[in-house]
Amino acid sequence: METSLLESNICERVVPVGNVQLMFHYKKPFKVHHPDNNLIEQPRSIITGLNNTYSDVSTQGEAGVVFVEFYPAEACHFFNFPLNNIENQSINLIDIFNFEIKEVEELIQSKESFEEKVKVVEGFLLKRFVQIPPHEYKILKEGVKIIKENKGQIKAASLSDKLSVTTKSLERKFSKYIGTTPKQFIKLIRFQKILSDLSYNNLTEYAYKNGYFDQSHFIRDFKAYSGLTPGEFFIRHCKNSDPAH
Repeated sequence: METSLLESNICERVVPVGNVQLMFHYKKPFKVHHPDNNLIEQPRSIITGLNNTYSDVSTQGEAGVVFVEFYPAEACHFFNFPLNNIENQSINLIDIFNFEIKEVEELIQSKESFEEKVKVVEGFLLKRFVQIPPHEYKILKEGVKIIKENKGQIKAASLSDKLSVTTKSLERKFSKYIGTTPKQFIKLIRFQKILSDLSYNNLTEYAYKNGYFDQSHFIRDFKAYSGLTPGEFFIRHCKNSDPAH
């Protein structure tokens, strides 16, 4: 993504996703306003773990960034630490990789085309690729597949049964390799499914459709993830929705 000095600053609400992400700024880094009113400027290169809340991110002048989003069971191949160590955090990559990242940053800035910048990031990642144990990878892939097929409407205990592993063992694997517990990952996938289908006007019906027993629980979870009630979110993002219900 790039913006010029002639463009107005852009501010967007960032809601939780089920993916570890990287950002490499080669122009002015973004500012992040967290729900606790903490305002920070992002480092030039960051890794962001799985989050369970929202933030508001804005450009501040001319921006340029290469963004990497991993599939849920894949970031673990590139980072040799438990990914739950960065849950609900954005970490300066220099704190993890020291001067190696400085070199990557300088190379990205020196390249003219976006394609060349992407190749620098790909080169950095490919050098770090290491397979995790095949039997663990198989469990993770199958677990993510089952959760998505069920649209996040499955209990962690049922998922363990389907994968023929204990609840504790599955929790350890998810925390280490995906970055959060099965229960929290299930909630993230359910939230993402809700966002992908906002055609229902009756919130009670919509809550039941997405596995909630009552509307108040649905609204509470939705607001925790997005900072808005479903009705407020519909007004802001869905022109044809009726928020009156």
